[in-house]
Amino acid sequence: MNHMARLGHRASGPTRSRRPLVYGLGAVVVLVVVAGALLARQASTAKTALEDAASQAKILQNHISQGDVSAARSSLEDLQSSTGKAHTNTDGLVWSLLTKMPFVGDSVSAVRTVSSTLDDISRRGLPPVVEASASLDGDLFKPRNGAFDLAAFSQLGPTISTAAEVLTTNQRKIASIQSDELVGPLRAPVKDLKEKVDDAQFAASSAARAMRLAPEMLGARGTRRYLLVFQNNAEVRSTGGLPGAFAVVKAKNGKLSITQQGSASDIPQYEDPFVKLTKSEAAVYGQLMAKDFRDTNFTPDFPRTAKIMRSMVVDKLGVKVDGVLSLDPVALSHLLKGTGPIKAAADTELTADNAVDLLLNDVYARFTNPVDQDAFFADSARRIFEGVTSGKGDARETLSQLVTAAGEHRVLLWSARTKEQREIAPTTISGAFPGKGTTRPHVGMYLNDSTASKMQYYLDTKTTARSIRCTDDGRQTIELTTTFTSTAPADASLLPKYITGVGGNGPRGSMVLDTRFFAPAGGEFISFTQNGKFRPNNGVTFHGRPVNFAAITLKPGATVKIVATMRTAKGQRADAELSSTPGAHSSDNEIFVRSSC
Repeated sequence: MNHMARLGHRASGPTRSRRPLVYGLGAVVVLVVVAGALLARQASTAKTALEDAASQAKILQNHISQGDVSAARSSLEDLQSSTGKAHTNTDGLVWSLLTKMPFVGDSVSAVRTVSSTLDDISRRGLPPVVEASASLDGDLFKPRNGAFDLAAFSQLGPTISTAAEVLTTNQRKIASIQSDELVGPLRAPVKDLKEKVDDAQFAASSAARAMRLAPEMLGARGTRRYLLVFQNNAEVRSTGGLPGAFAVVKAKNGKLSITQQGSASDIPQYEDPFVKLTKSEAAVYGQLMAKDFRDTNFTPDFPRTAKIMRSMVVDKLGVKVDGVLSLDPVALSHLLKGTGPIKAAADTELTADNAVDLLLNDVYARFTNPVDQDAFFADSARRIFEGVTSGKGDARETLSQLVTAAGEHRVLLWSARTKEQREIAPTTISGAFPGKGTTRPHVGMYLNDSTASKMQYYLDTKTTARSIRCTDDGRQTIELTTTFTSTAPADASLLPKYITGVGGNGPRGSMVLDTRFFAPAGGEFISFTQNGKFRPNNGVTFHGRPVNFAAITLKPGATVKIVATMRTAKGQRADAELSSTPGAHSSDNEIFVRSSC
């Protein structure tokens, strides 16, 4: 009995000892289920909050752009509430541990990064923008008594800089997310977010830079003088068009005035190069860009062009300028959308709809004497300039249109002051040609007229690029395609000689264009075809970049297609950037080409 009792005692022992284990495992299961349910609920809440935030951000943007500060403050509060929910519901130890898990870790980490960065932007980056928008109304950019309020620019500078710094910090965090490693449903939203934050950061940084530069460049600490150049897209050059007319602009205490006007004929051509060109400049563009003011922008590198222009103006006119600003008739047409119609010479009204046609084509039929043409150009440019600087029309719309023109590479600025130029250099308006040292692959297509005609008014150019493959070491193959079409009338040879040229390099009514295609720095051309026919590589470089060029002749109605296939340097996995010569018709520029890596 005792023995049996002892056996019974031993038999019952393990049963009692397993109960705590079973209870413990059950508790763990319950906790896992509860945690899973909690995570699912948090994930759902965060998802909804982020979707709400996306809609609220659009509403906020509209309120700011419309100048409705009260509504902007309210929509900002809504946005902060949503981003706060998203951040709170993706924060904590469990979410942190999930980032370490295989397969889903990168996606969880991305959601957390998106939530935290958007919350930071809404709480630290956007409030200064909303409050500044109370001052960033039309009146700030509307000159009073002909002068801009430089004190207001200086006061707003620190506020806008704060917003730019917050956006820059968070942009870098979001940029670190590897979209290709995310689960499918997250890839498109994260890519879209990257683009939006990039745009916001670019806008804020540009505004902050402008606020820093504007006071001094507009004469807050002494008079400044600038060479204002008007490029004529009807006779194409790499940066836009022939620099036919110019003006000297004085800036003092925020007030701008034209003190002198002239044309390229006032700066006679030099017999020998006035400046020493680099070997690559001479090899690709010859010596004319150093001898003739009209050819200084053969190169697509505007800072180089501006320096040569400035030196020639000092030498020939005795005027030392502090910088060079360039516009073209398409940019002027954009500005007219803000100022409204402006009366010009010869009982002409310049509008956003007729300015390009009038300045690039009709003027040559109306005035057969080049002197009269130059006079009309000068008068039109002066009147538009005075309209803008006097605050005519809607100043907010004028500023918006100026931004549009800058995005098309039609507004270019260079400063002779080293410190200022260092600030301008990374911006679109610098017109700087990307050479060695750029990590983002850049491809380009630039044109120069060879007939001394104004036929490029009839030129239709379409340039596209696509990345078609990527190697393991990050070399992209990019196919750059340009189609050139002449829209000139069949009887173009009967047009005024000032439009057709005298027919020196080609039949009157035809176009002869020097085309130059640029591969990325450190890259190479794989093939180069013209209307399907192979052309050999030129074997030359410019700013460390391979360049292929070909002269093409376009008869009225004709089309020529050039396809340049190139390979980037090792490790250039980012989206490529495509730039081209701005023509006589409004079009996008500095286009990003999606990477195949």
